[in-house]
Amino acid sequence: MSRIISALLMAVATATAAVAIAAEPIPLASNAPERYTVVKGDTLWGIAGKFLKDPWRWPDIWQLNKAQIKNPHWIYPGDIVFLDYVDGQPRLRLGKNLTGSGGNQKLSPEVHSELIDKAIPSIPPNAIEAFISRPLVVELNELQDAPRVIGTDESRVIMGNGDEIYALGIKENHPKWYVYRLGAPLKTPLPPEDTTLTDKEILGPVLRYLRTPTYKDAVEAPSGGNPGDVLGYEVLYLGTAQLKEPGNVSTLEILSSKEEILKGDLLIPAEEPTLNSYVPHVVDEEVSGQVVSVHGGVGVGGKFSIVALNLGENVGIERGHVLGIFTKRNTVYEDKDSGRNKTVELPEKRNGVVFIFRVFNRVSYGLVMEAARPVVTGDSVKNP
Repeated sequence: MSRIISALLMAVATATAAVAIAAEPIPLASNAPERYTVVKGDTLWGIAGKFLKDPWRWPDIWQLNKAQIKNPHWIYPGDIVFLDYVDGQPRLRLGKNLTGSGGNQKLSPEVHSELIDKAIPSIPPNAIEAFISRPLVVELNELQDAPRVIGTDESRVIMGNGDEIYALGIKENHPKWYVYRLGAPLKTPLPPEDTTLTDKEILGPVLRYLRTPTYKDAVEAPSGGNPGDVLGYEVLYLGTAQLKEPGNVSTLEILSSKEEILKGDLLIPAEEPTLNSYVPHVVDEEVSGQVVSVHGGVGVGGKFSIVALNLGENVGIERGHVLGIFTKRNTVYEDKDSGRNKTVELPEKRNGVVFIFRVFNRVSYGLVMEAARPVVTGDSVKNP
């Protein structure tokens, strides 16, 4: 009997805790408006920030389920977002403001005839559109069979806009192809005490163009989640080419080139970008990872910087996930007994948040939406 009573008490306690969590209030932004009219140039993150202290709580206040997060309702310029309260909890709803006789306001759902691409995006599209469909990171098995440029009819060494190029390995009749080059490896950061920069790492941006990594380098590199292991290889986007004549040796025309295209550069099918099909939401499970690179090779980023994380589909990361960026810093103080300077590690503190917009197997890319101080390689990322 005592076991049954104990089990009942535990069940009641668990249910009570669940109710308490469910009833946890959603913190509103200071001076949150009662309504907001959506305008061109808005983002879901920006609109959420007008109502919420934490914009990633957007699905909570809209009461979106998992299916709706992956396939959200669209919001368009001219829509009005209303802030209401249900059982004391804030809720957002969408409507159209109509003025009836006598000046009374009427709310009604609005049917849109606009195309989806006119809907309000999740985050600023100009910050990420170049990263949506272009190749960003490749794994070892993708390098081995990738189509590659073998030359031009005029035997040029460097190729650019309007040039015809020949390629081997194209097995699908895809109309457009991205041209890219293997770049620097993405590695799990080493612990601070083990981090030493070699001459090659210091001169990385220069050496990258003197000698780019090869498939042989990738085969010989360790892979995994341990510090220093290779998670994948970043790729450098060079341009876009159109397939003119498929075959054993395919002919393509370079439509646009960002940099010179050389023999040995690789090809990947070009895909149309998709910007709107996700909303900010948190990861269901506890996750923990690190920033492994800041785009541009600068090593330090801030708000609206693109960062790569050592978390991907293998741990359940998906587009729209929001993670907190946590920073550990050291401080130096004078020891009163010895009189010598000593270094101590300060408590970890959340520095900002990152919005995931592109996911690979073991790597994901995110846009830094908030940053109180510089974001650097090695910063921790986990549930906000």
